[in-house]
Amino acid sequence: MKKTVNKKSEVSNFNRIILPIDGSAYSERVAKKAFALAKKTGTDVVALYVVENPPVYPDISGWYPEMIESTKRYGLSILDEIEKIGSKVGVHVITKLKEGHPEQEIIREAKRNDLVVIGCKGRSGLSSILVGSVCEKVFRHSSSPVMIVR
Repeated sequence: MKKTVNKKSEVSNFNRIILPIDGSAYSERVAKKAFALAKKTGTDVVALYVVENPPVYPDISGWYPEMIESTKRYGLSILDEIEKIGSKVGVHVITKLKEGHPEQEIIREAKRNDLVVIGCKGRSGLSSILVGSVCEKVFRHSSSPVMIVR
């Protein structure tokens, strides 16, 4: 008697792969890793682009709405491209555009049974201590597993 096996439950214990992207060539490389994993496990990918709301300063406050809208359009074009790449390799991609602080929105999107696949360019020295990176903050504060791609 042939035994049927649920490939997804045997290979992974996560429901979705959360893929934060920023449009860089580096994030495209991270997306390829996430797609390979998603294809192997049969998991959906949630591509997430976060429009960071900068502080409003009096000298740029008139440009603020235009700047945000321009960034949103750019983010939507990046999400569209990622969705096309996913489709070409046979991965279902759900796209989401959010506003806020990237690390907070990534952590908010990822549920306990999701995997966050994120790029980390790796800061060193004083800049890492003073600023930190989105990748480091997600890694330290997420309740979800985090895969860092360097």
